[in-house]
Amino acid sequence: MEVSRAIVEKLREYSTPTILNGLKRLGVTPQQMQTADRNISSCMAPELGVSCGFAVTRKMATRRDGGPSKILDTAPDQGLLAIPGPRFLAVENVGDWQGPVCIWGDVTSHIHTALDCHAGFTNGPVRDLPEMAALGFQSFANGAGVGGGFVDLLEINGPVTVAGLEVSPGDLLHGDQHGVVKIPLELAAKLPDAIAAHAKWEEGIFDACKARPVDLEGLAQAMNPKKG
Repeated sequence: MEVSRAIVEKLREYSTPTILNGLKRLGVTPQQMQTADRNISSCMAPELGVSCGFAVTRKMATRRDGGPSKILDTAPDQGLLAIPGPRFLAVENVGDWQGPVCIWGDVTSHIHTALDCHAGFTNGPVRDLPEMAALGFQSFANGAGVGGGFVDLLEINGPVTVAGLEVSPGDLLHGDQHGVVKIPLELAAKLPDAIAAHAKWEEGIFDACKARPVDLEGLAQAMNPKKG
């Protein structure tokens, strides 16, 4: 299902927890929520705010021994331009992903942002955090590392699993300081209205909490409007 760039930009106005609130309003259960494992991949630059884009996927392997890095014979964009923008890189490191070898940093991020890819999501470490933040490239990763090894590019734009999240090329990813979620494409355009409805319900609770003295009956009514 096609999702317009305008919808993606609209979804960047909301935090990732707010996106989940909207999905819940649309009938997605907590068990069905497709979120990344925060113990494996987390936000490296919370100050950059929200990232949202269509997934460009790669399967890579980091290692500390052997010969030079092995890169597939492909164009410099490495599959980025095969997916419409804005783009969100998702890289599964099937090698020594808990080791010190980083898949991307300052140089790679310059290439990505030049090609309308402003965020990356991986299960391994990344480096050059201040430089990437200054550039506006957001990383969700297993922490920071110093690099110092070899990186093999094994596959471009195939299915990957990153931090427990299954991602295919063209999937819609949303992330901020709380983590990363995959948005079902068929629900993307419905999210703004669902989020607005949830926000209205929350405001009713907030207003009831501001009353002095607190009206417990009014608060119960705000929390469960259908029971009124």
